[in-house]
Amino acid sequence: MAAPSTAGSFAKAALEIDGGPKIVCYFNPTEYSISKSNDWTYDKVTGTSLPPAQFSGGSPRQMELSLLLDQTLFSGSMTVRDATDALFKMMEVPAGDSGGGTTSVPPFVTFQWGSVVGFKAVCSSLTVAYKLFQPDGEPIRADVKMTLKQAETASTKSSNGANQGQNPTTRANAGNGVHTVRDGDTLPSIAYRTYGDATRWRVIADANDVDNPLHLRRGSALSLPKLET
Repeated sequence: MAAPSTAGSFAKAALEIDGGPKIVCYFNPTEYSISKSNDWTYDKVTGTSLPPAQFSGGSPRQMELSLLLDQTLFSGSMTVRDATDALFKMMEVPAGDSGGGTTSVPPFVTFQWGSVVGFKAVCSSLTVAYKLFQPDGEPIRADVKMTLKQAETASTKSSNGANQGQNPTTRANAGNGVHTVRDGDTLPSIAYRTYGDATRWRVIADANDVDNPLHLRRGSALSLPKLET
């Protein structure tokens, strides 16, 4: 079976699942889209034809991807079915986590293509279509369509173009503040913006008695405690 030509319409890419495998795939780089929306409200004012615009919050960036899994990409014992099983497992709460707990959430995933590293995201939609099979029915090729929604603030670029995060020690000094929840906010994303470390979301959860780090009420105020040194 011949693999898709990387010199033509396909190039190698990968999906990096937090706590899971790195899945190599083919990606068509001729076009991909990233979208983001903001919410604006206009309160009517008597005697005016254009009321002032009021910003009420932003939504996360969203990326739509069409990927191709092919058996020729995998080394060792991994199969196309193993890869798709890992993707579907990525959509589920990790085994052993109890319902209602602050850790009962699916893992984050990051899309990588060459020097392009996408934002850390949650997968909100996943569709797998198996396209080619062995005589025994084992799939050896599959089309994957997925929607990724931003879960952490995208990295900024330094003057030399490298990804540059925030220093956790410096960001920790920004504690003892208050954050007003906006659309798309999660505790890991708020912790990353505040402390430079998404894993410190439990500090915010404990301080505010939050049960689910991914489901926050827009407009609610969260206290941001200072990290202990």
